[in-house]
Amino acid sequence: MKSSPTSRRTAAVATAALTALLFTGCTVEGPNAAAPGAAAGTAGAVNPGGSPVPVDQMCGDRPIKIAHVAGFGANSWRKITEAELRDELSACKNVTVDYSQADGDLQKYITAINSYTAQGYDAIVTYDDFGSQALSALSNAKKAGVVVVPYIADPGGKVGVDYDGYVAYDFKTEGDTMAKWLAKQVPAGGNVIFTGGLPSGSPSTVELLKGIQATNDQLGAFKIATPEPIASSWDPAYMQRAMSGVLTKFDKIDGWASDYGVADLGGLRAMVNANRPIPPLATSATDNELGCFWLENKDKNANFQLLTLDGTTTVVRIAGRKALAALNKLPDNEPELFQLPTFVDTANGKLPTCHKDLPPDADLSSALSPEKLKAVFQ
Repeated sequence: MKSSPTSRRTAAVATAALTALLFTGCTVEGPNAAAPGAAAGTAGAVNPGGSPVPVDQMCGDRPIKIAHVAGFGANSWRKITEAELRDELSACKNVTVDYSQADGDLQKYITAINSYTAQGYDAIVTYDDFGSQALSALSNAKKAGVVVVPYIADPGGKVGVDYDGYVAYDFKTEGDTMAKWLAKQVPAGGNVIFTGGLPSGSPSTVELLKGIQATNDQLGAFKIATPEPIASSWDPAYMQRAMSGVLTKFDKIDGWASDYGVADLGGLRAMVNANRPIPPLATSATDNELGCFWLENKDKNANFQLLTLDGTTTVVRIAGRKALAALNKLPDNEPELFQLPTFVDTANGKLPTCHKDLPPDADLSSALSPEKLKAVFQ
């Protein structure tokens, strides 16, 4: 359907609300903090009474070089995330940003971290897709005087010891929200599958599954039919092939949980091609196309309810501010855990939109303007 002026205004309001959440709406709890209790409070305060520092007041005077390093970068979410960090730091004219991604190759990732360290970069903001396997590289960079701030994927280690700051989704709360929602959509004892991450395993994917399992253990509402994540490679084409195999294994799928809604589109297409009914889906990190798909297929699939937890690409902005705070010896009044707000909940009347004037890959919950989102995909 065509995007109307009203729907564009609605998207703009949602974007503004998500941006505000970065400062006011998140619960902070520091699982990797060096000192217990060091991160109590809200998103705007690591310590009670602290207040966030606007990014344009964190720039400092000297030239600063920041490297943004991802362990994997071959999808739209990573492209938007890269643009989000550049957009956040654009307020600082003295800051330059370089980007590198390792295509899921651990050695390539470690080489990139070591290279930026040797080149004298001031800070490294990084999504470590390899967990503790790359911790020594991050720790060595910090020892060499580079400010290191991982985000989302837990690299192991501790803030203040192995790196200077850390911010992640609140996977426990995310998993709890998904499990409770699915419990209301899925018949008692029904089969729920879980998809996401790289074939080699991804720390963030595993943490979300743990959160879902923990709540379902208490509820006893459904059966998690896939105790290990079904790899999606965070790619729709890969997920479509994987889902074809899942459909041959399970005669009935009553629910589906995922960590990447963009890849889910491949699985949804596999279900449509196999003439299988689409079950309730709880996911995060979605895009414009998923909203379009739901609107086009909801009437043919009575049980196709959709829950999305979004604002995921904005987390890198917090990591960027943490890096500036450490570089310029400013208070770090930013959260270590970010609670993803509900963006779509069709079971409770919060419906998705479809914006034909934006690219299919556009994350409508991004803090980027529509114009900047379009530019990401040009």
